[in-house]
Amino acid sequence: MPRQSDESAFPLFEEEDKCKHAGRYAVGLVPEHDLQISDLAECERNGLISPDAWMNLKGGIIETGAKMTQQSTASNIQRTENLFHNYPDIPPEIVVKQDLLRLGEGFSDSALDVASAAEKKSYRKFSMDLVPMSSMKRQEYLKAPENFFIKGGIYKLRPVAVQTKLAADSPYLVDVIDGRLKLLLDGVAIADVGYRTPLKYYTKSFPDGTSYGDIVGGGYSIAPFRLCQFWGIQEECKFCDINENARQVKKFKADTLSAPVMTVEQVATVANEIAKEVSERDGYPAPIRFAISSGTITSRLHGIEEDEFYLRYVEAIKWAGPRRYVTLATNAKDKETLKGHRSRGVDHCHPNLEVWDKRLFEWICPGKAKRVGWEQWVRRLVEAVDVFGEGNVASTFVCGMEMAQPYGFNTVDEAVKSTTEGIKFLMSHGVHPRFTPWVREPGSYLQKKYDQPAIPPEFYLQLLRNYYENHKRYGLSVPHRISCYLDQRVMGTGFSFFDDYLIITEQKDYRRLALQALEKGGAIWSCSSKDAAM
Repeated sequence: MPRQSDESAFPLFEEEDKCKHAGRYAVGLVPEHDLQISDLAECERNGLISPDAWMNLKGGIIETGAKMTQQSTASNIQRTENLFHNYPDIPPEIVVKQDLLRLGEGFSDSALDVASAAEKKSYRKFSMDLVPMSSMKRQEYLKAPENFFIKGGIYKLRPVAVQTKLAADSPYLVDVIDGRLKLLLDGVAIADVGYRTPLKYYTKSFPDGTSYGDIVGGGYSIAPFRLCQFWGIQEECKFCDINENARQVKKFKADTLSAPVMTVEQVATVANEIAKEVSERDGYPAPIRFAISSGTITSRLHGIEEDEFYLRYVEAIKWAGPRRYVTLATNAKDKETLKGHRSRGVDHCHPNLEVWDKRLFEWICPGKAKRVGWEQWVRRLVEAVDVFGEGNVASTFVCGMEMAQPYGFNTVDEAVKSTTEGIKFLMSHGVHPRFTPWVREPGSYLQKKYDQPAIPPEFYLQLLRNYYENHKRYGLSVPHRISCYLDQRVMGTGFSFFDDYLIITEQKDYRRLALQALEKGGAIWSCSSKDAAM
């Protein structure tokens, strides 16, 4: 429910009268001239706002690692709780997660220090940030976690995973309060935060210094070719920063890779190490998923055409051990080619259309439009189900691009209607549309060329409702949760919230199972658990 002015609406500020008063200021219900510094200090001592935040509240500015525009602290908390009220069918943890994926977050120095024991953020393909490395004066690109978990707090959130998206002007900050990681919204602690403890393979390196973790990220993600041969404005997808990201990674030495192409031997070695570690931990050969997704090869790379180039990695992973499930994401292929893919070890076909509207597809994805075309891409998605079976064909949509300036839809309703048409068509043919919120990466054409405001949260939440409704209507299965990480066997992925809705809604005992998986996986929630993990 939206906050009211009476005291009953503030259960989190009931410890002290001063904390009530400071809390009302923190959500914009008490004017600055009525607030005493002692009130803020008392509020900070009670763990309701971070030490950094309360020092800046008197001036009406919240610091999140970079100075934000002056604004009323009421706006974001009130906005979030209005969304809870307007979308009561959508779990509050999903509302918060979509906001984090939409706006990104900052990390305090203390939170980055705790992250030294966590799985590190990867830049092997895209940046997935809202700020370039050149603006990260604290070298957050070397310190931030790949994902973080949120749970509990003032809204009693069930655990969900969130992919890190570094931002300079987000109202969200991950900080440490009384030794524990917290998620702050406009300086007010709203949830507990945890980091994922990495698998042991992350500690290994090849003789040339290349880290195993830079070859396979998150225990599954492989980008053998970190560039894309769709070059320049006439070919590159306009939302994508893959080539620009490779340049900044090289400039700032953000990883240990020395070449844009991984060797098949490197990938096979790390995959085998992951399988060995997981089998020893679980006590049996548990199923593991690997996903190969890289840039398009329009002609040849090292003298090899696209299909053969990537299928070498598929074979090296698939047939080296038991119970391996391999996803391959390439341009959409014809049916006969896909039969060849399956025979060589591909289990899951993932040609990414990116946006449903044909007009926007041709504008945003000119290389894909020229090489394959919208009609043929859609037809090949449907045909892929005949080859791989239902549940084994998916296509990613970078949702939010429907409203990209200057040619996107002008209203939420228009954008939702267009993409819902795609959801209905693909689901009715057994194709699983996967949605990842658009990250307005500064190295992408769309962000460099045009002013791109944040996509309204109403777009994502309305689309999510339609997604779930059609998922039930067409009887699709819940997406595969085959993973080497225990939390990912229960929870949704960090980069999207669409799977979370399906999983939380369908799994009646979700909270208990998720908390159990996080405990067994050694999630880091505090400075003390960080020391234990190290």
